[in-house]
Amino acid sequence: MAAAPPQPTMPAPAPASSGDAFHLGFVGAGNLAESIAQGVTASGVLPTSAVRTAPHRRPERGAAFASLGATILASNAQVVDDSDVIVISVKTQIVKQVLVELKPLLSEEKLLISIAAGIKMKDLQ
Repeated sequence: MAAAPPQPTMPAPAPASSGDAFHLGFVGAGNLAESIAQGVTASGVLPTSAVRTAPHRRPERGAAFASLGATILASNAQVVDDSDVIVISVKTQIVKQVLVELKPLLSEEKLLISIAAGIKMKDLQ
């Protein structure tokens, strides 16, 4: 009887060192944003110190991010300025308003990701 061929295994992700990690900023600190931040940090893709957000209208949301070890900056503008990848995770009805405010801070060097429901690419451009 032949032995079963070895099964491939996925190597564990190497923890990112603070020197080569990019900064991941969340504009909007809701439950979905928190889940993404938890997954990114728990998997070792980024250290918690590389995650940024700004105060939320509900203080417990900021506290949730702070408990992860994320950096809480004073404003969404600071989040954009200090991040390489920006996740737009605000309510759909305010996405356009937020993007208009942040547009002067966005550049070709920054990656913008939207997890807001129902927003089309043309709305982000």
